[in-house]
Parts: sequence; C-alpha cells; structure tokens
Amino acid sequence: PLLSQYAPPLHSASLLIVWWFRPPLSAVVPPTPSNGGSTHPRGSVPTQTGSDPLRPRPSVTVCSCMESVLSVASFLGYLQFHTQTKADYLQQCQIAVKVTDRTTQQPIPCRLTILNNSGSLMTVGNPSTDTTAVRAGVIYTSTGQATIMVPPGRYTIIAGRGMEWGIDSATVTALPAETASQQLTINREVDTRGFVACDTHVHTFTHSRHGDASLDERLITIAGEGIELPIATDHNLHISYEPRATELGVRKYFTPVIGNEVTTRIGHFNIFPVPASAPLPDHTLDTWEKIIGSIREKTGAGIIILNHARDVHSGVTPFSPQRHNSLTGHSIANGPFVANAMELINSGATQTDVMQLYRDWFGMMNRGIQVTGIGCSDSHDVARHFIGQSRTYIRCPDGDPGNLDIPKAVTALQNGKAHVSYGLFTTLRIQDKFGSGEMVTPKKQPLVHITVQGPSWVTARQVELYINGYLYKTIPIASGDRAGIKWSGQLRLNHLEHDVFVVAIARGDGVRSLHWPTAKPYQPTSPHFEPYTLGSTGVLQLDIDRDGKFSSARTYAEQLALTHTSPAKLIRALDNYDTAVASHVAELLHRAGTNLSDDALQQHLRRSPRQTKLGFQLYQRSQIPTLAEPSTP
Repeated sequence: PLLSQYAPPLHSASLLIVWWFRPPLSAVVPPTPSNGGSTHPRGSVPTQTGSDPLRPRPSVTVCSCMESVLSVASFLGYLQFHTQTKADYLQQCQIAVKVTDRTTQQPIPCRLTILNNSGSLMTVGNPSTDTTAVRAGVIYTSTGQATIMVPPGRYTIIAGRGMEWGIDSATVTALPAETASQQLTINREVDTRGFVACDTHVHTFTHSRHGDASLDERLITIAGEGIELPIATDHNLHISYEPRATELGVRKYFTPVIGNEVTTRIGHFNIFPVPASAPLPDHTLDTWEKIIGSIREKTGAGIIILNHARDVHSGVTPFSPQRHNSLTGHSIANGPFVANAMELINSGATQTDVMQLYRDWFGMMNRGIQVTGIGCSDSHDVARHFIGQSRTYIRCPDGDPGNLDIPKAVTALQNGKAHVSYGLFTTLRIQDKFGSGEMVTPKKQPLVHITVQGPSWVTARQVELYINGYLYKTIPIASGDRAGIKWSGQLRLNHLEHDVFVVAIARGDGVRSLHWPTAKPYQPTSPHFEPYTLGSTGVLQLDIDRDGKFSSARTYAEQLALTHTSPAKLIRALDNYDTAVASHVAELLHRAGTNLSDDALQQHLRRSPRQTKLGFQLYQRSQIPTLAEPSTP
C-alpha cells in the first residue's frame, strides 16, 4: 500500500527496509520523535533524483505510519525496483572477455569473478551454456572466453584458475548498446611438475540431488579450476563423467574416474576406482568392517577414504572422543580402521581447529595404521563451495592431463605419495631423492629439505615440521606473499633415537578476495575462528635404528612391554623414547588393568624425562572426554 500510494508512476524506486519487532508492553517506553515524526534513528531517508539511470529514484521510508506501535527497528538497507524483467535489466550491456595463458598465448579454461562498484559479487544476465557455468558474480568458461551481460556500471573482472595460477584483473565500464572488450592473461605460479591435481570428493546436483551444480556445470568447473583427476562421488551411485566430458570438449583437460560416496548411518566413505558395471556396495550395513567388506567385494576399489571424520552425520561423529581415541588411534566404537585414507582438509566442511584431523591422522600413524592424508572440496556447488579449493597432489606421472595413468595414481596414493593443498603446496625431501610415502635409512643427523609454494594472492606465514606427530620446529616465512617459492630451506634433525615419521605443514592467512574466498567452519566448535590456508606433505618414514623396516610408536611400546614385566621397569625403559611411545606404553598398562594414578607409579614418572611424563599425562587426559580434544604440544 505504501508503494502504490507514493510511487506508482516511477520507473524505479529505492525502498528503505525496516524490520519491526513487537516487544512486551512493559519492555519499551514509546520513543519521542525529534526528527520530524520518523521513529527511525537516522530520520527520514533523503530523496535522490536525476537523469542518471544508475542513480536511485525517490525513496520511501516505511515506518512513519506506525506511530502507535511500540517497536524496535533494525536498518537492513536499500532495494531498487525496476519495471523491466530481471533478464532485460541484467542484459543491457555486454563485456567480451578473453583469458589466455601467458606462456602459450592460447585461451585457457578459467573462473571469472565479477564485482560491482562496491566490491560485491554482481549478478550477471548470463545463463549457463555448454561452455559456461554461471552463478551470481561467477562465470566458469571452458574456452577461456565469455561475453558477460550486466546492467550499466563499472565492474572489476578477475580471472583465475585455482591455486597453481596467478590472477589478472581489470576494471571495465559497461554502457548500453555497446560491447566492451577485455583481454586478461594468467600465468602458472606454482610448479607442480611430477604431481597430479586430484579432487577425491566431487558431487553434482544431477545425481546427488543437493547442491546446485548440474553435470555439465560440474565438468566446466573441473576444467576451470585445473583439476586433472576428478573423482565422481555422488552418494551411493557410480557415475561416469567420460561421455559428457567428451561431448562438451573438456575431456582433454582431465581424466575422470568413477567413484562413489558410500553414505551410511555410521560414516561416509569415498571409494575409487570403480568399474562402470560394478554393483553398488550395501550402504545399509551396521559396522565399518562389513561396509568395507561389501565395498571390496562389489567394486574392488583400491582407495577407501574416511570422509569428514569430525562432522556429525545421522547423529554420528566417527572420530568423537566417545568413538575414537585421537591420541593413540584406538577405536572405541568404530571397530578396526579398514580404510586406507582419511580426509584432512575438506574445503566444503572446514574445521574450526585445522589441526584436529591432523592430530587424528598422527595418532593413526603412531599406532602403525598406514593412512594416506587427503585434501578435497566435497563440492556440490558451482561457486559457493567450489571444486578443487582443497585438493590432493599425487606424486605420479602428469604429462598429459587427459590421459593419466589411473592405476599408477592409485598405487601412489595407496603408498602415501600425496600432498594436501588448501592454497599452499608443500614438499619435503631427504638426501635429495626420498619424499612422502617412502622410507629412508638416513645418515646421522639427517637434513630435511622443505619447499613451500603458493600463488601471489596467498600469504604464507610459517612452516612447521612434525616428528611422530609432535611439533619439532616452527620457521616464520618472511616473504610469504610472493609468487611461487615462498620458502625453501633445510632442517637438521638431531637426537633421534628410534624410527620416526616426519610431516611438514605450511600455514598462511585466509583468502578474503571473492575470487577464492576461504570458508568458515561447516560445523563450528567455537565462536572464535581465524581463516587459514595450508599445505602439508605426506609421511616420510625414517629408519633410524637401521634394521631395514619402519617401526611405529606402537610397535616399540609393545616390544618394551614384552621385555619389561613391571610398570617401574617399563617406565625406566622409556628414557630413550619419545612422547608418542610413552603414550602407547601408558595405554598398554591401562588396558592391562594398571592404575596410572597409583602413587608408586607416579613417583617413577616424576623421576622420568619430560617426554615420558608428557606421554602419560596426555594419555590420562585422553580418557576424560571433556579434556580429550585440546591441542597436544
């Protein structure tokens, strides 16, 4: 009624939206207007007139007619109304954009981000096509070319292609009845030669029936984000991208793999590769062991990944303290861990505490359970949680993205030759040739060489080295905003008395730019959150005792328990072992019925080295659910 009374002849109008609340009569004393009758704290909204089609027309204040209502108003903002249809309004102007690879000078698939004059994502008038996937402020193009349709105005256009590439941008003025042209050039800034970019967790609305990415849009976004080995993991389905990728002309950019997110009541598991004719595993089974047995029997999948183990689905959190001991990798309610990989970074379901899943992973490795760490996107959408933001770099032949050797990639992944990327790419080597997924018998005081890479638009802050899951060294990164290599150097490992595994993790700032925004936590565990980027290596095993095999912390603990029969002797034997071994000794004693709080045992611990005392303290804390989750040193 207000609009029809005040602005029926206008071609456009601005509306000040006010949200009204009706509190109890005793809660509020009626305000006395001092601004000409308006109860809005800012008074009447000024009228704006003029011939500029981009400028708001007369506005209406929707509050002065309710003087008798006791209310609290909250200012939301302005809306602008137009007599055209949405399509006619958004398609008034055209901007022809072409994006090329600086090295080859050829058009390249990419993502275009379109911002309006206030820096917000601008809804465009384009529909998705056979070469584009379109959402508000975002166009993925499989050809490197797109004609963007927008209302008159000034826009910033950003071109990018995932974390391996730099970005280019330009500000363009769009005018009616004119086609503006803009060429952008992007350059590869991160050297990933010898690694394949894999996203192990990819969905479509077409098959999973949630999210918003159709099959065609998904294939275009895969090319636009530079994913070379996408795994199709729609829920409880085996889907092949091969036929449609060929029809859309994007097959040369990637090698698709059939997979399945086996979605059960007690956990989700991504599996691949799956033969096209394979029957579906039974997702209704009630134990992990039965589920994995069905997966192997029906599909023969070589990779089985435990997904988002810290998230609640169907009322179950697989790695909650009630079901799993993070410190020692002991399964309380899940049964034997029969997968061979687990997600560490899922960019569609990020964690408040980025290190929690890493601690879970370290606990599994210290137990002697070989698990490959995975980065993935869990993308169901075109632009909200987009594909490939987190990804896994597999160390295997990568010469032709459209013709990758899938068995070799699977074998490398099984062996742990995998690096997790969420904006950064970190590698480590020892003796100039051994890397993640390998065991080496090193010289005394071995040197570990670490390299951290990332694009110019990601700032790295530090790199950390972990030994048996415990922080060994933190190194600040001084030039973390440069393109390519952000830090490279060597660390000497001293005082290693027994076999250990090492992992390097680089961390940086979150990305606020709307061309690649890092997400807030999916299921937050705290109101405090610091956005982040990250790049981690896989596990490199060091055979310090030079017996030709790798012994885990659990293995050492069991050996010590066999040769030292009394708790006192067992504790004394830990003098030359690290915190991880001590925690496993504590668990063995506890499960054998020893009271770890016994005065005599505690006296022995007080005379022990720091790492022994810490190992026992951490284990005892892990038995108290409310104290089980804080970060370990």
